[in-house]
Amino acid sequence: MGEILSSITGAIVNLVIFLLIPVLWWFFRHRKEIGFFKWIGLYKPQLKSQWWVLIIFAAVYYFFYSFDFTQLIDAKSLEYLENSASVSGNAYAGMGAVAIVPALIQNFIANGVAEEILFRGFLCKRLCSKFGTVPGIILQGVLFALMHNILYLVAGMEVSLWYHVLMFFFTTMGALLLGWLNEKIYNGSIIPSIILHGAGNFISTMLVAFG
Repeated sequence: MGEILSSITGAIVNLVIFLLIPVLWWFFRHRKEIGFFKWIGLYKPQLKSQWWVLIIFAAVYYFFYSFDFTQLIDAKSLEYLENSASVSGNAYAGMGAVAIVPALIQNFIANGVAEEILFRGFLCKRLCSKFGTVPGIILQGVLFALMHNILYLVAGMEVSLWYHVLMFFFTTMGALLLGWLNEKIYNGSIIPSIILHGAGNFISTMLVAFG
């Protein structure tokens, strides 16, 4: 029960932090024109590409998601990451089935919903509107990756520059694919990326919990 309450608290904090700027931006600039949910992309997704495009996307995304870039770093750094309390997934290490509910809350709400609203809902759509769809998707991907690098630095994670480079590259690619999924394959809805982001994080957490 303690883990569930902790995950709920963390999810609420994340939602407040990540929704603050989008909500204020919408309230002061767009509330008279459009409702918040539609403005941010929280509406029913509709496939607007051919089915084979979705299959190609799935194959590319699976490659970047399943590729374990930690195998490219040295053993000492890997051991440090596997035991660091700053790596969120480590909190569920060895917990087994007890981790399922809190991990669902953490991965789908604190990560999936909160991060997707800010980056694919708010930033991506604003950047696409200003610079065009492709440049906007690229820019939000870079910003999303930089956020992860900065969080590692703020947390005092003792990882090498090479690890930061690898994390930046693979996180950027994941963010690019999520932005592309919403804006180019579906109809601008961020629900597909919420589901994919949350599911990916949840699977990774379960591998640690049952490992």
